[in-house]
Amino acid sequence: MRDVGRALRSPSGPALQAAQKRAVRAGQQAATPVTLFEEAVPEVAVAMPFDLWAGVLLDPVTLLNTGGCFRHGVSAQWMPRMLDIEYREGDANQMPALAKQSMPVGSLASSLDGRLERSVRYRDIYRPLGLGDEMRVVLRDAGRVWGALVLARAADRPPFSDAELAFAAGLSAPLGRALRRSLVAPTRAMRSGTSGIALLAADYSVISTSSTAAAWFAELAEEPARGGGLPASAYSVAAAARRSESGGSRACVRTRTGGWAALEGWRLEAHEEPRVALSIGPAAPSDQVEALIKAYALTPRECAVLTQVLRGASTKEISHRLRLSEYTVQDHLKAIFDKTGVRSRRELMGHVFFRHYLPDIGLPNGPHAPVA
Repeated sequence: MRDVGRALRSPSGPALQAAQKRAVRAGQQAATPVTLFEEAVPEVAVAMPFDLWAGVLLDPVTLLNTGGCFRHGVSAQWMPRMLDIEYREGDANQMPALAKQSMPVGSLASSLDGRLERSVRYRDIYRPLGLGDEMRVVLRDAGRVWGALVLARAADRPPFSDAELAFAAGLSAPLGRALRRSLVAPTRAMRSGTSGIALLAADYSVISTSSTAAAWFAELAEEPARGGGLPASAYSVAAAARRSESGGSRACVRTRTGGWAALEGWRLEAHEEPRVALSIGPAAPSDQVEALIKAYALTPRECAVLTQVLRGASTKEISHRLRLSEYTVQDHLKAIFDKTGVRSRRELMGHVFFRHYLPDIGLPNGPHAPVA
């Protein structure tokens, strides 16, 4: 493996530095995650050429693919295989591994000493498509990963250089921050209604789907891969369900109106070949609140205090229930106000979570337990 750690300090050359600034500026001005990818990535391409790309939204806890922009990447026929490798089989530079690294970037060439054939997705996807090296950049902020860029070059191009890896690493924090903030943009409308069902075969081809499911899939805040097929988030949940010991998987995904939908998958064993059932429908209030809490990057204790505030508890009651001093509760409230951009409890409830009814979601060890 190339020792890229020492090289990943700063981009070299005025072209890379200027492109980095333009990409960050475009990302900061974007109102939605898809817009962020569509406007920032072309600025990257000016100084660092590539032939295919995808911008991926990732759940900051499970790192499941929850949407993004895929129409500039591999076509839809390859998407199920790509996500099956990612969530079931394993390969170099998987998102969980990159998320744990101090450096938020990796390429197949640098990770595999130039031996691309050691990569499953290179052998099964990139090589048949005439592609060569792939770079992945996880977009991090507030200690969590919110998305990733996946860039691929044609086989006749050279692999990504150390200077280009350094350039891409510099995008991780500012684009991660912009991506997280785009997830808490004000909701314009929330879709209501029933859930829909889709049934997938072992190769993730669609056996049948309800009209309600099709309508929900079309409403996701995701630019699908070229050539049709299901959204990438649906394939990732299906692949995760097949891998899961419990046989199930769940993700909360963004809709085009700024709301949230619940996407669930179950592995079915009643057939000769495994099948997956998918359900998609309106997210429960607890899902919506949990998604917003993640996006605001609240700590566990801040989350606990926020939960009590939204239940109407006073500072004294919060202090008693969470076994914290009233001064500590006030410190947590100030941090919550800063992160959510409000100035009072009334504003917090009236302008941030006014669309969300908070059910009794509880804390990890019960509603009155202290938070470690």
